[in-house]
Amino acid sequence: MTAPIDAPFPSDAWFSELVLRAVADQAAVKRLGIAELRFGIEIVDAGEHTRLFGLVLDGYEVDSVGEVAEAEFAPEVVVSGSIDSWRQMVAAIEEHGGADTAHTLNSLSIFGEPLVVRADDAMGHDKFFRFMGTLQAVFDAAGSPATVLAPS
Repeated sequence: MTAPIDAPFPSDAWFSELVLRAVADQAAVKRLGIAELRFGIEIVDAGEHTRLFGLVLDGYEVDSVGEVAEAEFAPEVVVSGSIDSWRQMVAAIEEHGGADTAHTLNSLSIFGEPLVVRADDAMGHDKFFRFMGTLQAVFDAAGSPATVLAPS
């Protein structure tokens, strides 16, 4: 059954659940191929306060490292946008089971608004576009069935 992530967006818990959903179907993960990227998601609220959440893609693995300090996490690329822009993307994914054409990472960042892609070097920028399909699949997992953890 598809259900929204039962944690507030943005939060460490939300990104942790997103990653659990994204890697639940290992066959789908392997079809996307390997990716190597330290990815920052920067969320700017109305008061211009920013929060940065980190994802690490390493081969076929995806890990959420939660809220991070940019200097310590050292992302290769950061996608930055307002809380409203990010929430609209997540809401569209939850509603449709995946991003519609107006709410993909690509469509929201291609013209530099409402999301901005920034990297310290050309390689970071290149990696964002090279691994776009994998990153989108991770975010699209917000529209996939809720994870059910086996009792321990």
